Amino acid sequence: MSARLAKRARVDIYAAILEVIRRYPGGGRISRVSYAVGVPIDRLRPMLEELGSFGLVKKSTADDETRYTCSVRGLDFLETYWRMNAFLETFEGVETRELAAIVFTDLHAYTALVQRNEKDALRLLQEHERMVRGVLPRFNGREVKTIGDAFLVEFTSTLEACHCAIELQRAVRTRNLEVEVSERLELRVGIHVGDVERRGTDILGDAVNIASRVTSVAHAGEICISRQVFDQVWNKLENHLSEIGKVEAKNLQSPLEVFRIDVD
Repeated sequence: MSARLAKRARVDIYAAILEVIRRYPGGGRISRVSYAVGVPIDRLRPMLEELGSFGLVKKSTADDETRYTCSVRGLDFLETYWRMNAFLETFEGVETRELAAIVFTDLHAYTALVQRNEKDALRLLQEHERMVRGVLPRFNGREVKTIGDAFLVEFTSTLEACHCAIELQRAVRTRNLEVEVSERLELRVGIHVGDVERRGTDILGDAVNIASRVTSVAHAGEICISRQVFDQVWNKLENHLSEIGKVEAKNLQSPLEVFRIDVD
């Protein structure tokens, strides 16, 4: 065996599958798997079947291609699972649709801050990013992308999305008590739950647009949620929920019914 083939043979198939799931949370097609020397093919199938029995991996087959999908929560379990030597030869991401809780965060009045002092604005933006990324893993959130001063995040659980937003706003308030007024961070957070189209690591669709519009309703330090989120969490959150009412939203045909999570 050549050195190049030997190196490829040592690649961990579990790690390869995990990387595929990380990059393509919606799944994709694996059309060919090559196995390392001495690793029988019948050892891979039971591993994937067992992962499926725990709901960590879902498998579907069409046209001799197998697609694996995994929930965000399942990644934590997969990382500790048994590994096998082999590698994926080909993988193609596919477009999928599924339900997700979508969270937007942005810095209130960030554009005005940039115009006053760009250096300070960039520093506060970096701190915003550190705080969001520090809270997300505790609630199984996945950072989709940043858009200027905004974060787009997704969750498999609407309740966890709300808990994450509450914890983030509390962390910001605690921080603001220790700094000068000019150094304070003021976040707005909006949450919606709906059907999204997944393209690689990105998510698209009306649900994402609605989450963005809900965020625009929030004032500094507030968390606003759509009626769909309210219906799922009103009897599960300890925080009081206040009704804001129906608001007109840009590029949406119907008014949005919005509520606020009161953060104590």
